[in-house]
Amino acid sequence: MPSNKLWSTLSSALLASLLVSRVAGAVEPSDVTRELANTIPLADLHMHVYGVKGSTPANILRFMKENNVQWGGGVGHYQSQMQDELGPRYIAAIGSKAWAQVFRTRAASGLQILDQSTFDELFAQAERLFKEGKLKGFGEIHVKNKLKFDPSFERSIPLDSPVINKMYELANRYGGFVQIHSMGGIFGGYDEVSVMAERYPKALTILSHCLPGTPPHLIGKLLDKHSNVACELSAQGLVHMPPPVGGRVFNRDGLRAEWAQIIEQHPKQFFVGTDPCCGLEDKYGEMIAEIRQNFLPYLTPNTLRRVAYQNAMERFGLPGQ
Repeated sequence: MPSNKLWSTLSSALLASLLVSRVAGAVEPSDVTRELANTIPLADLHMHVYGVKGSTPANILRFMKENNVQWGGGVGHYQSQMQDELGPRYIAAIGSKAWAQVFRTRAASGLQILDQSTFDELFAQAERLFKEGKLKGFGEIHVKNKLKFDPSFERSIPLDSPVINKMYELANRYGGFVQIHSMGGIFGGYDEVSVMAERYPKALTILSHCLPGTPPHLIGKLLDKHSNVACELSAQGLVHMPPPVGGRVFNRDGLRAEWAQIIEQHPKQFFVGTDPCCGLEDKYGEMIAEIRQNFLPYLTPNTLRRVAYQNAMERFGLPGQ
C-alpha cells in the first residue's frame, strides 16, 4: 500500500468510481447474523507486518488476540517471528519487499528482469519455505498504479511477464497464491487475470481490495469464469476512506446491495482483510469493528462463515482454532 498521505489522495481521486448508491433489495442484518459477526473468528488476508515502528510482530500479534483474529497474513513481509508464534495459522506471503526494492532501484522496467540478485534470493527463499510447508504464496504485488498526481508510485507491469510468471510457477507447483494489487480506474489488465488463471490452474489469484475502480458486475464475470480467482476486501471502510467518501463495498450504512449479490453468488471466492499499513496499525481494532458491524452481518449465515474464515481454512489448509 502507499503512504497514509497518498492513501487519502487515492480515496479522493477514486471517489467517482467508488461511490455507488445502495439500491433496493439490499440484505438486512438479523439478530443471528449480528451475533455471529461479532463472535466469529476471522482470517485476515491483508495483514501487513513490516517489522518496524508500530508494525512489529509483537504488536500485530497483540491486535490479533484482542480482536479474535485467529489466522492472518496474505501479504509480506515474511516474518519468522510470526511463523514461530502462529505456526500453521500464519498465512505467510513473500515477495513484496523484493518487489519494492527493485522498483526503487531500477524503476518499473526492472520489475520485468528475472535475472538479478534480488529476485534470485527471493525465489530461492520462497522455494525453501514452500518445501518446508511454511509459505502460502506471494503478495502483495503492485502491478498497475497509474496515478498522475504521484509519478513515484506509478507503474504498469503486465501479469504475463518473467518475474510474475515465476511467482505463478511456484504457486502452481505448491498450491499457493499470488496476491496482486491494482489501482487507478478499471483494471487495465482485467483480461490478463484470465490468462494467468487458465495457465496456472493450481495457483490462486487473490485480487487485493477486489480491484479498486472495477465495478462489481465485472468482478462477478471474472469469478464466474475462474474458480481460482478470489477477492479480499480490505481497506473498504471508513478507517481508510473517511467521510464523505465512504466505502466502495460497505460503509456505515452496511453492505451495498450490488456487492451483497456478487458475494452471495460466489461465497467461496471472498476473504476479509484489514490492511494495517502506512501508520494505521493502531487502528487495527477499528478496522475489525467495521468488518464485524458494517459488512459481515449483511451476509447470510453460511456465506458469512465462509468469508470470515472458512474459505481461508479450506484454500490454505489452515488448522482450526
